[in-house]
Amino acid sequence: MKKIAVLAILCLFAVDMVNAQKREVNRANRHLNRGNIEKAYEHIQNAIKDDSTKEEAETWVIYGKIMIEISISEDPNFNQLAEQPLDKALEAINKAEELDEDKSQILEIQQARLILSEAFFNEGAEAYNESRFEEATDYFYNSYKVSESFGSIDTATLYNAGLAAEIAGRYDEAYDMYEEVAEYDYDQPFLYSSLAGLSLRNENFEEAEVWVKKGRDKYPENLDLIFAEANVYLTSGNIPEARRVLELAIERDPENANLHYAFAVNYDQMSKDTLFSQEERDFAFDEAIKAYEKAIELKTDYFDAIYNLGALYFNEGIQLFVKADNILREGYTQENLKRSAELEEKSKEIWREKAQPYLEEALTLIDEEDENYEIVLRSLRELYMRTGQKEKLEETNQIWNEKFGSPEEEEE
Repeated sequence: MKKIAVLAILCLFAVDMVNAQKREVNRANRHLNRGNIEKAYEHIQNAIKDDSTKEEAETWVIYGKIMIEISISEDPNFNQLAEQPLDKALEAINKAEELDEDKSQILEIQQARLILSEAFFNEGAEAYNESRFEEATDYFYNSYKVSESFGSIDTATLYNAGLAAEIAGRYDEAYDMYEEVAEYDYDQPFLYSSLAGLSLRNENFEEAEVWVKKGRDKYPENLDLIFAEANVYLTSGNIPEARRVLELAIERDPENANLHYAFAVNYDQMSKDTLFSQEERDFAFDEAIKAYEKAIELKTDYFDAIYNLGALYFNEGIQLFVKADNILREGYTQENLKRSAELEEKSKEIWREKAQPYLEEALTLIDEEDENYEIVLRSLRELYMRTGQKEKLEETNQIWNEKFGSPEEEEE
């Protein structure tokens, strides 16, 4: 009888231990419902460490809910209770679902997933607005995956995740997310221009063309997609098609400086392409000038257009200078000397009167820390040297010396 009594006492003790730990779960839940997050966290920490309750689905449901509350609380003291609480909440809810064999917690789990998806999205929106694009990517994507787990396909959130990933430089991930969004026929024209742009990054011109055509078929009037299509053709070297598309775009939006700039770049490239006849290249050169000038007229501080136009004129002067030199190579006759001198003077005139104003203007529009600052300054130095403008050359050399070291050191 004594042995039986001892066994009974032991069993009662074991039951009391189980009940004690079960009470930890219940206490955590009560404090959670009352808004006492710190107390709830304390009790649930005890519960998940005990063998008798850590294998219960209810324990992990409540743990997940507490983690969500820690994340979304406006009290910084609560926020500091756990690191990455939403990630821990997601792990907890997934664990609860694995343990919930009798489906007794299914409604609680689904409700927690719904709240968790919204919490991830809100964190993603906040991170995006604060330019924390790496974090925004993960938050948005987790929000999408949680929604997907209860049968909801939130394409807008997945698109946001792709957008944040692209800005963050996670290009492969961005492409995969965009591609998945496209499969659901998401109504967003920028989706297709982004897919085309990412394809161009990988020099996959055929893929880029496929995406931009899909976008154009779906949104035939969208100017951004028209521009993206022109960019695909420009990048792949299909200049006639790029010109056709840009002409269409400008007809629809004649006051768009960016379109005129793209049109100018198209003709600028064509003027240098020896596959075209000299007559076609001369025509392209004149059209490039007109388009650059129109872009600048519409946007007076358009650095790219201003610098490119200056560079276009500078290169025109170089070509004349090379012609002058080639004439002398034919022989130092009076006629050749005269022709060469005329071409050389013409090249200097173009540099001074046409290239110089634009290059000088470009220098005033660019920050010294910009990677293109050195290019603009170098162009001006060469122009001043070739045209014999000693004072301006000295001023530019001084700027160069302060920024990059002395010109002599550079040449060595």
